[in-house]
Amino acid sequence: MAKKIAVIGGGIVGVCSALDLQQAGHDVTLIDRKQPGRETSYGNAGVLSESSVLVINNPVLLRRLPGLMLNQSTGLRYNPLFLLKRLPWVLKFLSYCTKSHAQHASKALRALMLISIGQHKSWINEAKVSHLLRYAGWMKLFRTQKGFDGFSAEIETMAETGVKFTIYDREQIRQLEPGLAPIYEKAVLMDETCGVSSPAELTDAYIAMFIAAGGTVLKTDVTGLKPLDKGFDVIHADGALAFEEVVVAAGPWSADVAKWVGYDVPMGWERGYHMHLEPDDVPQLGRAAHDVEGGFAIAPMRQGVRITSGVELEHRDAPPNYTQIKKAVAEARKIHKMKGEIDAEPWMGRRPTLIDSLPIVGPAPRHKGLWFNFGHQHIGLSMAPGSAKLITSMIDGKAAPIDASPYRADRFPI
Repeated sequence: MAKKIAVIGGGIVGVCSALDLQQAGHDVTLIDRKQPGRETSYGNAGVLSESSVLVINNPVLLRRLPGLMLNQSTGLRYNPLFLLKRLPWVLKFLSYCTKSHAQHASKALRALMLISIGQHKSWINEAKVSHLLRYAGWMKLFRTQKGFDGFSAEIETMAETGVKFTIYDREQIRQLEPGLAPIYEKAVLMDETCGVSSPAELTDAYIAMFIAAGGTVLKTDVTGLKPLDKGFDVIHADGALAFEEVVVAAGPWSADVAKWVGYDVPMGWERGYHMHLEPDDVPQLGRAAHDVEGGFAIAPMRQGVRITSGVELEHRDAPPNYTQIKKAVAEARKIHKMKGEIDAEPWMGRRPTLIDSLPIVGPAPRHKGLWFNFGHQHIGLSMAPGSAKLITSMIDGKAAPIDASPYRADRFPI
């Protein structure tokens, strides 16, 4: 039975939710204050991963904490005052740095990513944007043997969860990526990981399919959520609209929306930056790559060569701090020849992270017809279609394609 459904949030998670619900026969309105796909989902390495299975809060993080406290890592920077203000959240986050949680989370992430990558491929074909898809894998690069040895926990987790990967040595890396400086001792190529050359164009293609099939996109600022006898009023800058069901998929702003109806979601933010550089006359990269010790990723994109920074732990709405991305660009220039910067200034995004590094995908505990789909941290692009399929199956009262219990909202006292 078709229902009138609002999806709040136009990032890739919200767009996929709206598209999947619309294709299931529902009357769906996607609401966002900006053009879909231009906030958090815009800035990433374009990786459609089925291999990012080790959560950040794992036992290795505890061993690395003394070094990270120096706050000199390109891969992770933080504002000490912000962390002090959010100390209870930080301590809860660190409390999940156990082997048992890492194993539990890796299986949950892998399951969600596997159904997502299959749906991505199907939608990409349906949208006729196969030129955006590349099958060259996703590479982790290591400058030293010590750096590679530090990756052993992730290799073990990937092997346990069925990820296919290949380890390359110095000469093999040179042959695989001749455009890279020959400074890397080891590389790990995730063989079945795909990528896209423009996350924004991918989102636009999904939106075009959604609209062509009768979906509605409403560009306005949502300011409130009011429960009704049946459904909700979504209050926005231009008035209010009534819906039978509401899906909250507003990324880093989702906790604010949930709070309007009484939920206290334990959300933090991984801020990240990127900059595009003009390609030079050297062999171009065949895939996105993560320089693990350098603390940045480099990816060939339609806009140019995209350099992405590591994680910045800071308040969601604090002013940008370009120190990290400037250092990342300087490091990237050492390993791949590029011309000038294309962007007038670096882009910044905020990725929503919950204390156990797993998303919430499912019903709100105390409100019938309210659904949560957020908290995908830095791999939302890789998990968005699978999360959408879970939400659709629940709204339709059908069996979920995978076990949805790891993503329950009531796993926290919210």
